[in-house]
Amino acid sequence: MEGQMMGEVPASPEETDEKETVERRRERRRKLGQFLIDWSPVLAKITTIVMQYLS
Repeated sequence: MEGQMMGEVPASPEETDEKETVERRRERRRKLGQFLIDWSPVLAKITTIVMQYLS
């Protein structure tokens, strides 16, 4: 198995695509997390209003 790994010096296109996909996912998660942090007070207020309306 080690012999095969050493024979593969350049990254295959599949590996490169996979790394790019993983990086895009991380970036999306970061953006989503930041969005939720920025908007959490607004979301909390909306949730409170909805809960009061429903109860």
